[in-house]
Amino acid sequence: MPPRNSNAFRVAGRLLLLLLFLLITSRRAFAGDSATLLSETITNGTSVAPRSIFTQTWTFQNTGTTTWSAGGSGYTLDMIGLDSLGAIPLITNTQSEDNGTYTYHFPRAAINGSTSVGPNGTAAYSLEFIAPEAQGQYTDTFQLNGSGFFGPTVTVQVAVSPGGNTNVFDRSRAISFANNYADYFCPDGYFWTNGSDYAITNKDIFALAPTGAPLDDGVGDDCAHFVSYCIGSGPYVRGAGMVLPSRATPTYGEPGAARIIETNLLSPGFGVEVSSLSQLEPGDVIGWTWASDDTNLSDIGHVTLYMGNGLVTCHAVCALDVDANTFFGTSGWTRHLIHILDYPTLWTSQSGNNMTFMWTTCWTNYVLYSSTNLTAWTKITTKPAIKGITNSLTFSMPASGGIYYRLEMP
Repeated sequence: MPPRNSNAFRVAGRLLLLLLFLLITSRRAFAGDSATLLSETITNGTSVAPRSIFTQTWTFQNTGTTTWSAGGSGYTLDMIGLDSLGAIPLITNTQSEDNGTYTYHFPRAAINGSTSVGPNGTAAYSLEFIAPEAQGQYTDTFQLNGSGFFGPTVTVQVAVSPGGNTNVFDRSRAISFANNYADYFCPDGYFWTNGSDYAITNKDIFALAPTGAPLDDGVGDDCAHFVSYCIGSGPYVRGAGMVLPSRATPTYGEPGAARIIETNLLSPGFGVEVSSLSQLEPGDVIGWTWASDDTNLSDIGHVTLYMGNGLVTCHAVCALDVDANTFFGTSGWTRHLIHILDYPTLWTSQSGNNMTFMWTTCWTNYVLYSSTNLTAWTKITTKPAIKGITNSLTFSMPASGGIYYRLEMP
């Protein structure tokens, strides 16, 4: 240790004072941002029905000394952690960088009304959410963000009630997957860099998606792989639940944008093409051809997940909650809007005392149940016969009394 009167000691002392000064001024700067939660429209533990779409609004008081600017690049309410409730923002992500990527990849709310809020004022923030299919309690967590995170962490926590719709296509999970993985490798650990090759990382971790070389055009070709995970039943993290074949193992799902729409959705009757965004629901799919006069489905070169509220999310480029009308330009392309028929239709036909039940093979997660009183349901363990794209089961009907049947996820 140097003696107290040495130059080294004086230099060390000055450095210590400088560090203390920077620490104090830094704390004062952050102290300018402060907030108190005043109210929330949906209290923790509120019961909601499966598949229901609801809006949560938090109202804060600005108890600091700074003015909260409005808009997506101002003082926002940002998700912390993973999404489990299919969060759908009411604002569009417009924060582009020079390379076309976007600076945030998580659900975000801006001040309602687009008006800045000064000290002692109040600001409300809102997002939409989709309740998942499965019964249980789900929570999403948020915090205010200005020059950094501040204020209390707030949640939307709901209890999804049992029963209701038993659809296999869980739109909430499709949106949640997109929110959680928009900027990352899919959980199988692959990212298509071009039409014939892919980058590899460890499986089931959050690894940032690659950028630049050797990606095709600097962005890659991972769009269909990403959408496969969003709408499908991929390994490690399940999306909406569709059964999609993996054409290019070891990667999950369909790597081709045209094929996932033509072969996996339209041809087997799991989706239909519609004419306007208003006919789509969160979790549907949009395909793109890069010529304004090209309506050929086989020429689709890009596919995105529709998030609701006019927003899309995609890989290659990796973008979350961008404008479905302008993100790829305002001309020079044709889009195909695909609405997924998210429930299995149960058909019946009768021949004598025999009743045959049929449903499409994509819905293999379903099991047929029967009941005599609509209260107690019994699982039918007989496996269906599969022919083409149809599951079928045939039973002899009882001579008297009624039996009810329904498809349900076990």
